[in-house]
Amino acid sequence: MSTRFLGGTSMADLERVMQQAPGFRPRKSGIIRSHYPISHEAKPCEGCQYAAVKTAEEEDGGEQVSFSYGVLLALLTEELPSCALTVRIGRLQAEVAGRNPSPFETEEHRRRFQALVRCGSYPGIRTDSGFAAALFLLSSDSHLWGLAGPFVEERTIDYSRFRLRGSDLDGYALYCVAKELYTGKAYVTLSELGDPELFHDGLLRLIVHAILISRHGVKGVISEEEIRC
Repeated sequence: MSTRFLGGTSMADLERVMQQAPGFRPRKSGIIRSHYPISHEAKPCEGCQYAAVKTAEEEDGGEQVSFSYGVLLALLTEELPSCALTVRIGRLQAEVAGRNPSPFETEEHRRRFQALVRCGSYPGIRTDSGFAAALFLLSSDSHLWGLAGPFVEERTIDYSRFRLRGSDLDGYALYCVAKELYTGKAYVTLSELGDPELFHDGLLRLIVHAILISRHGVKGVISEEEIRC
């Protein structure tokens, strides 16, 4: 992402550290996964959140089905170890209190993502939940989308050509999470997501929606009314 001038020299490691965004450690491990494969041998209780979601999807021919935001948040929390992030997600659950809030950051974000879904140029949004989640985040910021848009094709994002220039810390955070959701490689840790100084509440709320999209698809998280022309 950053130009390196000292590669192959004794100063290479120092240069890499100095180019790291403040607060973000070098990537070694991450937590966000685009897909959560479940063992066929697993037999969850009929009353648990996972069983309800999985059964509904199977009865619908494997199609992604829409569930309430609270149910999807509860399911996500069940799969995470107890930490600062789960506490913050719990607060999000308390905030919505049975409501299904709009997943979009702004009306501009909704219109931009709506156009991506409806124009037909990006069929991967419907078939690849990791791709859809990445576009959801990248399209939330006009500057970030201006940088990423030229390198997005029908089902792919060419991160090798995507250069993050002129972005603030929020833009860098969105870039990292979007890249992880799309590639499946580790770029963000649980502790970072749980840190309000790195991910303020509004940013975390947006990212959680993207994580839910990566797990359950666009149809499972965003209602048709939200993206209808």
